[in-house]
Amino acid sequence: MSKSSEPPILAKSEAARNCLGLNATVLPGLGTFRMGNHFRGLCEMAVALGGTVYFCITLLQAVGSRDEDIKLLQAFRPYFSHFVLGVALILGSWVSGFMFGKRLLQK
Repeated sequence: MSKSSEPPILAKSEAARNCLGLNATVLPGLGTFRMGNHFRGLCEMAVALGGTVYFCITLLQAVGSRDEDIKLLQAFRPYFSHFVLGVALILGSWVSGFMFGKRLLQK
């Protein structure tokens, strides 16, 4: 195979920037996975997606249990801890992926 047909190899700093960008903007764990840390990347993606699904299901339950005579915020009150857990899972995976990408940039 000639060298011109091989895919270009990214410089380490460019790969680290791509990892940080994917983790911060697209899906936490995607950049980590692409950088070769497959287990951590899959865990971050699973936690982020699980937190998102949990939050959405809780939101649908809260809206579904709402009577016509109560306000929306009153319907959300019993589900507040569930909302916090969903947001904490999403933010936790995002921070983990962001810190992984940031550490790669510092090397």
